[in-house]
Amino acid sequence: MRQLWLLAWPLIISNISVPLLGLVDAAVMGHLDHASYLGAVALGATLLSFIYWAFGFLRMGTVGLTAQAHGAGDHQRLMQLLLMPGLLALVIGLGIVALQSWLIPLGVSLMGASLQVSILAEEYLTIRIYSAPAVLITYVCLGWLLGRQDSRSPLILLVVTNVTNIGFNLLFVVGFDMTSDGVAWGSFLADYCGLALALVLVWRHLIRFDQTIHLEWHLFSSLAGQLIRLNSYLFVRTLMLLFAFAFITSQSARMGDDVLAANTLLLQYVALLAYALDGFAFAIEAACGEAVGAKKRRRFYQLCNAAAIYSVFVAIAATVGFWLFSHAFINMLTTIESVRTIATNNAFWVMWVPIISVWSYLFDGIFVGTTQVQAMFYSVLASLCTLLPLWHLLEPWGNQGLWWAFLGFCGVRAIVALAGYLWLSHKQSWFIAH
Repeated sequence: MRQLWLLAWPLIISNISVPLLGLVDAAVMGHLDHASYLGAVALGATLLSFIYWAFGFLRMGTVGLTAQAHGAGDHQRLMQLLLMPGLLALVIGLGIVALQSWLIPLGVSLMGASLQVSILAEEYLTIRIYSAPAVLITYVCLGWLLGRQDSRSPLILLVVTNVTNIGFNLLFVVGFDMTSDGVAWGSFLADYCGLALALVLVWRHLIRFDQTIHLEWHLFSSLAGQLIRLNSYLFVRTLMLLFAFAFITSQSARMGDDVLAANTLLLQYVALLAYALDGFAFAIEAACGEAVGAKKRRRFYQLCNAAAIYSVFVAIAATVGFWLFSHAFINMLTTIESVRTIATNNAFWVMWVPIISVWSYLFDGIFVGTTQVQAMFYSVLASLCTLLPLWHLLEPWGNQGLWWAFLGFCGVRAIVALAGYLWLSHKQSWFIAH
């Protein structure tokens, strides 16, 4: 559908800017004289993703409810859905900063990396963790803007933030001859620039409202109950998902710095794919949420079908693209020959990730927009329960066994998500008040 594409294309472009930042960081670190710098940034970024995206419900929980309020034309609820999650994000962000002396050493020790990588990763994290309030409040702003059917503002926000981040990183590493600490400082400054821009973009919407915010207790308690119910499932689901990726990184680190660096490069492509497919997922979150809020059943299923067609097309293109250009992709990111060899030998497995995982991204977008987040929870739970025993069986095959286990994780997640969609469609649960 035309509206879905108009929503999706800015989100695809803006989402791709996020992993492009990771690619630039990997390329800058990959051209230094030791793989430990790349490993440290990979380790630090993984731990930060675990911490920050554990609270990804601040975006996902906001976008579904906001889209439904937008579809119902409820401006009062829209303002409440900005204020309450925003205050929660600020409190959580300050709490993360306060607990850094406990979180950072624990996280690094659990990853099992070499001593040199661990020291550099702690230095990186000690700088980056002060971005927590900015990052989490920006999550809320992104969710709220998407729920308002505004995909251009997230495009502006993410592209400007990530281009700024790339500029700072190049300045500190290339210009000031810093290493992994330069990447940390660049990301820290860019996160607060992004927060300032996010607040400006949200304010442009708020000035169009002619209402003031009223937090009557019965409205407050009802909304708080909905947020708690949604966010508890999303919180645990995100923790499980991040644990899976942290597990992959941790097992890579246990095989040595070169394997960690090589798998980091390959996971950068997985991240690039994920953010591209999430462009359609974000669009379907907003569009389906609006359709549910407006009680338009036919439109809801038309949107789901259109999103499926677009997503599969992107997944096929991603698989073919990696098959043709994986060698050039790897060589662009690093000059370390041992890392290149390991990455090239395992590129075959990464090629199949788009076709397998496209369904989980699509259905996650539908589940978020309709606030049927239990289905997301069960799909990740089932896939995690597959990953761990599968890796136990495949561990003798080393790094190839690890990639086989990862493909199994992606496959089970997609199958369970599809089953959840079919069941909810059969029960017509999308339009039952919840």
